[in-house]
Amino acid sequence: MVDLQETSSGETESRYVIDTELSSGNLRFLPEYLRRHYLLRHEKYRTFRNISVVTENERNYLSYRVLVPNTDQYVDVTVDATIPIAVKMKLSDAGISKSLLDQLYEDLFLTVQLFEEEIRKTTLYFAFMPGEKIVPRRERRGMLGRIFTESMLPLYIALIALTFLFFSIFGVYAPLIFVGVSFVLALFSGKLIARFGNWKITEDKPEIHLLQYNFSPDKFEEFREKHAKKIPEIRKEIYEATIAVEKPIKCETAGNVFANYGIDCQPEDFAVKKVNLFQIVKKAARNFGLPIPEIVVSNTIIPNAAAAGPSPGLGTIMVTTGIMTQLEEDELLSVIGHEMSHLNAHDPLVMSSLASAEYMLRFYVFLPFLLRFGFIFFWLYFIVAIGLIYFFGKFLESRADLDSAKMIGQPKVMAEALRKIAFKRLFPLYKREPRFGGYRRSEWLQFDPHPPAYFRIAQLERLEEPEKIKHTFLKSVKNALKGFLRA
Repeated sequence: MVDLQETSSGETESRYVIDTELSSGNLRFLPEYLRRHYLLRHEKYRTFRNISVVTENERNYLSYRVLVPNTDQYVDVTVDATIPIAVKMKLSDAGISKSLLDQLYEDLFLTVQLFEEEIRKTTLYFAFMPGEKIVPRRERRGMLGRIFTESMLPLYIALIALTFLFFSIFGVYAPLIFVGVSFVLALFSGKLIARFGNWKITEDKPEIHLLQYNFSPDKFEEFREKHAKKIPEIRKEIYEATIAVEKPIKCETAGNVFANYGIDCQPEDFAVKKVNLFQIVKKAARNFGLPIPEIVVSNTIIPNAAAAGPSPGLGTIMVTTGIMTQLEEDELLSVIGHEMSHLNAHDPLVMSSLASAEYMLRFYVFLPFLLRFGFIFFWLYFIVAIGLIYFFGKFLESRADLDSAKMIGQPKVMAEALRKIAFKRLFPLYKREPRFGGYRRSEWLQFDPHPPAYFRIAQLERLEEPEKIKHTFLKSVKNALKGFLRA
């Protein structure tokens, strides 16, 4: 994940660094991609001049000038497509605001994420856990797995379909039975989510090894047509040739396996990453003063982390291989801190209880009044009630961000992690223009317990001394309401 650093050369130059999962082979295409998908497509929102793509000493550069609106000032930007990506901004005037430089950095950051997503479409991913059997390429998670990796509220909505069956069997006692089932599922959600993981992380088996191999689009299509069904077999052979015999995963060792499937392994397109997930979760738990929850890994490229369970001792944290691939360890630590906050505050149980209380009130108190006004009014009430529950969930998610910033101490790192995970919601540029308020307001009103990504990022980046926050929940409520009203 991106680790933002800024230094100064005198008072007229700023430097930023963008960490990337891209291989050196793919980075050579980045300058041209930035030119086409950022500079040429967003001239309506930025004024660019002197655009140039240069290859020099086997390194690729993009340079351009950004004119500062309503002034004669400008910023000369140079992007060096190396690992990590180096961005230099030379100012014509030291008075140019830092906020503009940060906006220009974010422009580049989000376009890099867009490029990385394009590269993922032609990338072969393998994940391994030493000492464990090799799992199939296809996700083992079904609908229940997806439900538990989000929140208990989708589970509550899914169970509504069972109420019709409950009413036919239990009559007026159906809501009580429904709430009882929901409560039991909430209590055991940590154990249930653990069953949908591909690997269980323990102190004895703490690591996940991640391998990426990038193809050109035509080579990837050729590989997929010939060998797509053999991916589990390829994974097994790589595992047996490397980890099983205590050899490192390198282009040389994996290349022998690749050669059997028509892949000529090129070191510049080959990348390996090792993540000690147990130590990361252990550190987060220690910072929160909590026991280490059960840890499971889901082998899916979708970047996600989730917490389930009524308490830290009975809780489970699920992490996907996708988020481990995309994030740096400090960013992953902050994301795990967010999930530890949910367990510490018993959020899964809180949301389940809130939804169940609304359900009981609707059928035992409000139903006669709702039916009196007609079927449409009943569904209008339902939409408003569920919307309010989701909006309350935004307070909890905002508080979890603040708790992570306070206990882990890395608010800006957490903000960078959110940028990478939610970059699609921040791009293109017009979605960040103040006059495009309709988009921002609609994000607040979606049936999603998470506040808009732009709000979460801004809230974290404004924090200077998060350790001094006394009541993170009250602050999150205040910030969320203010953010909604100003959208």
